[in-house]
Amino acid sequence: MSRQSPAFVKIAGVRTNFTIPDVHSIAIGGGSLVRTHENQARIGPDSVGARLAREGIYFGGQTLTTTDLVMSNERTDKLVPPGIKAAGVLEIRKALEEAIDLAKTKPGPVRAILVGGGSIIVGDEITGVGELIRPRHLEVANAVGAAIGKISGTVDTVVVPAAENPSIDTQIEAAKALAADRCVAAGGNKDTLEVVEIEMIPISYVTNGATRLVVRVVADLSDGHEDLEEEDPTVLETFSKSLDSDSYINEVDSKASSCDTVKQVDVESYRPRIEGDLWFLSETDLQFLQDGTGVLGVGSCGDAYPSYVACVHALSRGKNITIRRQDTLPDDAVVVIAGFMGSPTVYLERIPGMHEVTDAVRAVLKTANTASFDAMIPNEIGGMNAFEALLAAQHFGKSTLDTDCVARAYPFLWQTVRCLQHVPLVPAAAADGAGDPKVFAATKDNLETEELMRDACTDLGSLAGICVKPLDGIEARSLPRNSFSLAWSIGRSIALSRSKKTDPVTMLLKEQNGVLLFRGKITSVTRHVAKGFTRGSVLLSPFAEDGAQSDGRTVSNASLFVEFENENLSAVLRRQGREDQVLAVCPDLICFLDIANGAPLGISDYKFGLRVSVVALRAPPIWATEKGLEMGGPQAFGLDVEYKPVGTEAYEAPKSVWEMFVDR
Repeated sequence: MSRQSPAFVKIAGVRTNFTIPDVHSIAIGGGSLVRTHENQARIGPDSVGARLAREGIYFGGQTLTTTDLVMSNERTDKLVPPGIKAAGVLEIRKALEEAIDLAKTKPGPVRAILVGGGSIIVGDEITGVGELIRPRHLEVANAVGAAIGKISGTVDTVVVPAAENPSIDTQIEAAKALAADRCVAAGGNKDTLEVVEIEMIPISYVTNGATRLVVRVVADLSDGHEDLEEEDPTVLETFSKSLDSDSYINEVDSKASSCDTVKQVDVESYRPRIEGDLWFLSETDLQFLQDGTGVLGVGSCGDAYPSYVACVHALSRGKNITIRRQDTLPDDAVVVIAGFMGSPTVYLERIPGMHEVTDAVRAVLKTANTASFDAMIPNEIGGMNAFEALLAAQHFGKSTLDTDCVARAYPFLWQTVRCLQHVPLVPAAAADGAGDPKVFAATKDNLETEELMRDACTDLGSLAGICVKPLDGIEARSLPRNSFSLAWSIGRSIALSRSKKTDPVTMLLKEQNGVLLFRGKITSVTRHVAKGFTRGSVLLSPFAEDGAQSDGRTVSNASLFVEFENENLSAVLRRQGREDQVLAVCPDLICFLDIANGAPLGISDYKFGLRVSVVALRAPPIWATEKGLEMGGPQAFGLDVEYKPVGTEAYEAPKSVWEMFVDR
């Protein structure tokens, strides 16, 4: 059986969060069309399909297919030149080698199994394959797959926590039972029932805690259910006519290559484009930043992918997105702080546009009687906020400074390095992009500013672009060092391990002095949305085949309980008959990484069955001070635990890309 796909998978080039088998497909088969030019051959992506036995040259037809490249008779020997055969077979081999390399999870030769009638087009030598297996009856693999398919039963309902209603756990159990009954009624064997999905999705914009509950149960097909349904003769007649049709799409306007691939970048040798004090971002840099800001976002800040796509689109239109070295601004420079606030769950259905942030920036500049500004920084480096600052700065023709206000992500606006020094947040503004931002010129203190801004955000649909009081060049130099450079380094580490087919977690923890807390499968998630926050918890169990963690700690009877409030707050190891053990707590950074590819996950991505590694990175020293812990430690979130930093290594300040590639 195929392994489960990562949390995010592309289907026809579209990024989705579907739970599907991890399958990499290319458009090559026994009926794929072969196009020739001089002595070169191009394979597919279109095919004669079921008409192969009538239209292929080998079978007496006039269409050159991949089967004609490898099957020999009087017609193919006469009509297909040897050079075309060799070129076509080479094209097939190259496409397969690339596909196999993308699917590999570790370096070295792999064992490959060829099934299906179309496998006759594959030769006996494939680079990267140590053993090539062609099992008996390989030509009927599709039929075997259909025969062992499972029956499912699903419940999709809305549950509301209330005194007169059963508890959420009781409603989940009832949904499981109903899904199982539906599965059995559809032909499932009740002795093989298995719950494969439990998903709870908070319903945004309501205040009663309503949650969408989805439960899916599967089972093997029961004996005697194979012929329950009569075949519809109308459908059979229509299908037969389609097979008899002589028409199929032969003309391809786009590139007729074996598969759609993105040019691979040599991660190890890649160097960012740096000119003086400016770092000009490329698509590769943005890819690194997407993963890096996800790690620093510790589960929150919204999915950066839509904002990443917007940045890539800006680059494709010839725009420059630049990051400026932190300490190069003059003392009297004006620096704007911008980003988003709201519930991460809402980000899933409301993709941010450009006007939310730009409207908020203009409103604050007007209130502060400031005509212009010199640079921009994100209110926090995590996830979407970092990318939205890059986009907004590019829109205004400015650069983003290599810093932020937090050096991680926190749910409250007042949880910043600036507020540790009692700097007021006002004037501040929140905007939904509709042209009517809510502005706050003066407040009693930063706590009141937070309350007013949060209420405004809730009124605007639990998602708003924000801008707070600008700062000068002197204060900008006192903020966390090299935030974007740190995110870039983390993302590069993950990308490098992917390219080498090694474990991303191992390399990340080595480079960032982090700690692996747990590896396992998510078995329960609870969430609710209120006042612009997503609060809840997630429970993980160890893999059945893996009871030991990388540090040698056996946790086969243990579970990991993680609480979050927009960001992951604490990770507690629970073992039967023993006291709970706090493995990590804020301000240290707790992050979930997809075990398939090391991609960081946000709290909105947590779902039943997802296989993850939970890691912790040590917080910057400023958050471990007495003031820092008071503002961003366990007690700030009502957690009755003592902060103990993770790991034994001292915190290492991040280097800038200038230090890594220019100042050496």
